[in-house]
Amino acid sequence: MKNDEIVSEILSMKKSSHLSNNEEIVDEIIEDQDYDDYDEEEEEGKKRGGSLQVFAISTLAHLFIIFLLTLLYWSYPPKTEDVVITTTPIAEQEEEEEEVERDIVKETVDVVSDVVTEITPIVTTEEVVEEMETENEMDAETAEGVSEAISDMPLVGSGVMGNIGGGGGGGGAFGSRTGGGKKKAVMRGGGNRKTESAVDAALKWLKRHQEQDGHWDGAKYGRTRNERSGDASVSGLSVLAFLAAGHTPRIGKFRKTVKTGIDWIISKQLPNGSWGDGSHQIYDAAICTLALAECYGMYPNPKIKVAAQKGIDYIINPDKGKVHFGYKDGASQSMSVTGWMVMALKSAKVAGLKVSKEAFDPYKKRVAEMTDDDNGYKGVVHYLKKGDRNKKNNVMTSVGMLCNLYMGVHRADLEKQSEIIMARIPKWGDGKGGDFYYWYYGTLSMFQYGGKAWKEWNKGLMDALLPSQRRGGPLDGSLNDVDGSWDPVTKWGVMEGRVYTTAMGAFCFEVYYRYKSVTK
Repeated sequence: MKNDEIVSEILSMKKSSHLSNNEEIVDEIIEDQDYDDYDEEEEEGKKRGGSLQVFAISTLAHLFIIFLLTLLYWSYPPKTEDVVITTTPIAEQEEEEEEVERDIVKETVDVVSDVVTEITPIVTTEEVVEEMETENEMDAETAEGVSEAISDMPLVGSGVMGNIGGGGGGGGAFGSRTGGGKKKAVMRGGGNRKTESAVDAALKWLKRHQEQDGHWDGAKYGRTRNERSGDASVSGLSVLAFLAAGHTPRIGKFRKTVKTGIDWIISKQLPNGSWGDGSHQIYDAAICTLALAECYGMYPNPKIKVAAQKGIDYIINPDKGKVHFGYKDGASQSMSVTGWMVMALKSAKVAGLKVSKEAFDPYKKRVAEMTDDDNGYKGVVHYLKKGDRNKKNNVMTSVGMLCNLYMGVHRADLEKQSEIIMARIPKWGDGKGGDFYYWYYGTLSMFQYGGKAWKEWNKGLMDALLPSQRRGGPLDGSLNDVDGSWDPVTKWGVMEGRVYTTAMGAFCFEVYYRYKSVTK
């Protein structure tokens, strides 16, 4: 009951005198009403408390379910769309004509012979990284040589190891021709930016003057010797100049030049393994076989292997049981022929071709026959027979010394021969120009000999070759295009022409990395 109704009832009762003690009744009624109100509030509070508990439990349950769903969502990887990969064939790169800074400042060949040009080697503290890198960023593994064919033991002879292939694995016989190995070899051997610039310019000249079918025309550029069988020799030398700098049919910016050159050499090889029957065809056989052997060592191609092996078999000539002596079968073997033959056999050996140890025996015997004994030391080397040249025959001595190094003669036994060679250090104007044949063999020999003698020889070589290399003029492959070449003004240069002198000049500055030295 509400309070107003209760009060009205009490007043009514008073009037009717139904109650004797009005105050007690009122107090009792009010007290009962207070208890009734309290019970309703308490019940309502209990209901509210229960509702709050249910709400809290429900909230926690929902949060827990949401947590579980979140875990399940992240446990599955997001759905990815299918990716379609397309490939586009990479077009074969054209040979790049990179502009290399020329450090050669002399434009003419008229150099006063008594003027000494100071060439200061470039000193650098840059750390050289051992890596094989190529012009077109291809894997240069094939430029390392056939490592499994190279032994750490002497290939022929005893004592010092043969300088080609002295040590297997890690880069192989030809590993110094590319990448970080090449950079280290240049600095270690005494080369610099100027020598590398000279090599690059020479190779560019040879590239511009290569015929379309891949060969080089010696007569077109000054060769006067007519008894050679075609252009096999100068073409072989030209290809060797590119190989020596690390370029093969597969790698390097001159790879097309090398490929077409090698293809031409193979196309001109006769069934018996030779390149003709002229009076001097033995040079063609030796030089072309050397080029094929080195190319195979750097680029193991089956076609090249077959041709190189045919050339080696012709040189060894196992069918007749004899080697080819001299310019005609049966003639005395000159030391000049011997030098090229030994180089071809040695390169073929380390390239993995079939060359027996006994194949070197006739050449070892011939070198011994043509060498003076100077109190137990190897002395002057003659040409066809002893005494046929002057007693200080620098040229043939340089050939004989290189053969001795190739075939295992100890460095200590070659002191006299090194002195003979050092008596005529390269000098432009010596013989109205430069004796590139002598400089080629002398450079190879003295580089292997090493020490103070090599440093003096190398300085003389730079003084002679760097200022005399031609510079300037058209770069169009014409007869007037001479930039990067050397003039054929010596006896042998006039006979063989500008292609010959340019290839031989490049060889001299490629010596730092062409073959590894075993005397250092």
